[in-house]
Amino acid sequence: MAKPAVRIFRTYWRLYGGFSALFGSPYLYVGLALTGLLAPFWLEVDEKGGRLWAQTAIDTVPSMLGFSMGGMAIMLAFSNASIFGAITQKGSPTSYFVTVVANFYHFILVQTLAILSALACMAYPNDFTSAVGFFVFSYAILVGIATAGQLLGTAQIFNASASLPVSKEPQPDSDER
Repeated sequence: MAKPAVRIFRTYWRLYGGFSALFGSPYLYVGLALTGLLAPFWLEVDEKGGRLWAQTAIDTVPSMLGFSMGGMAIMLAFSNASIFGAITQKGSPTSYFVTVVANFYHFILVQTLAILSALACMAYPNDFTSAVGFFVFSYAILVGIATAGQLLGTAQIFNASASLPVSKEPQPDSDER
């Protein structure tokens, strides 16, 4: 069971771009900056000593997960044969299609890590778990912007393919019955 999961993760990591893509992402650094700027928020504690931001993450990230799944479904639902042929690039293992799917996987992975980080902060409320968890939460929100950009790029491909001539199969004459 573990081998397929490892293989899927390796495929995702390669298509995503690995550490160079992760550390080359402006969203990662904006997430770090937000973590610093919003320290009063993630340092705030409730009357029981818990971190208040963690519940915000638990309340918001599942909706983002729904967006991720919905965006992926929309991309697949609107694909016709010519569009699908264009984005799969004749089955290329690094086609636009599998790269977009890998980016959605990244978004879903980061969102899942954000939920887990918030839960860890709720279980172990201290400055370290709060800072790390809030950073992951911030990054998850920002990666949503990148994912929306991928949907825009995909929409542009769909739009451009609408101007391509559609090959029509000869239809039987409707008068010949």
